[in-house]
Amino acid sequence: MCIPLLDRGRAFGALTLLSTDGYSFDGHRIALAEELARRAASAARNARQYEQRAALARDLQAGLLLPYLPDIPGAQLAAFYHPAGEGLEIGGDFYDVFARGDGSWAFILGDVCGRGARAATTTALVRHTARAVASLLNDPVDVVKAVDKALNERSSQQNNGFVTLVYGHLAPTSEGLAVHLVRAGHTLPLVRHADHRVDAVDASGGLLGIGIPPRLAARRFTLRPGASLLLYTDGLTECRADDTEQYGDVRLVKALAAAPRGSSAADIVRTIAEDVRGFVDGGDVEDDQAALVITAGPPEPGRD
Repeated sequence: MCIPLLDRGRAFGALTLLSTDGYSFDGHRIALAEELARRAASAARNARQYEQRAALARDLQAGLLLPYLPDIPGAQLAAFYHPAGEGLEIGGDFYDVFARGDGSWAFILGDVCGRGARAATTTALVRHTARAVASLLNDPVDVVKAVDKALNERSSQQNNGFVTLVYGHLAPTSEGLAVHLVRAGHTLPLVRHADHRVDAVDASGGLLGIGIPPRLAARRFTLRPGASLLLYTDGLTECRADDTEQYGDVRLVKALAAAPRGSSAADIVRTIAEDVRGFVDGGDVEDDQAALVITAGPPEPGRD
C-alpha cells in the first residue's frame, strides 16, 4: 500500500507499507495508514516552515547588526551579541560604530522594546536616524533628540514601544580617547581603568519614543591608554541561573575588573561572555544580550 504525503495538494513523498504472512489491508488498516500519512506530512511541513522562519529571522538579524567593527586610530573595538531563545524572532538589541566625517567617530548601543518585525523596523529607524544626523550635529544630546523625534513621529501612527540607548562621539587625542556621550534610559556605561578600577558613567537621561521629551545630560571624559569603556544591554545583567538569582551589576563589575592587565577589547568581551555562560550553566537566556567594548591604545604585542 502506497499513500502520498501531501503539502497543499502536492505530493512530496510517500508512505509505503508491505503486508506479509497473509495479512491483508482491510478498511480499518487503510484508514489508519492514511491518518499516519497525514500526520507525517503535517510534521514534515511544520519542520520545513520552522526552518524557513528561522533562516529568515537570522538573515534579518544579520542585516540589522554591524557586519564588522571599523578600525579607529588609537582604539580597539570588540562586540558581543547573543540572541535569546531559538532565533525565531528578531531581537531588539543593537550596536553601531561609524565615522562622522571630521576625524571623530560615533558609537551607539541600545535596546528596543519587544521582538519581531516591529522591533526590527524600530531598530533600523534608530540606527539610520543617528547615522543621518551624526555628521551634522556636534552635541550627542541633539542626535539623541533627533532619534526621539523620529520615534515619536512614527509612534503617532502605530505603537512602537520605547527605546533605551547610549550614544556618543569618540576622538583620538594625545592623551587617549576623548569621549562625549549621553545615556537615554539605558544601563550605566562602565569604565575600566588600567589599574582595574571600575567606575560607572553617571549620565542621566529618560526613555525615548514615549512622547515625553527626555531630559538628557551629556558627559565628557578621556579614556587613558589601557582604559576601556563597556556598553551593554540589560540582557546581560538580568539573565538568570535559576528561577531567582540574576547575574546582576555587581558580578558584571567583578568580571570586568578581573580581566588581566593589558587585556585587549576582545579579551574583555571574551572574559565577560565566558563568565555569563558559566553563570547560566548552558541554560537558555530570556532576553537578548549585547555588549560593546572600546579600549584606548593599541593591543600589546602578542595579544589580539
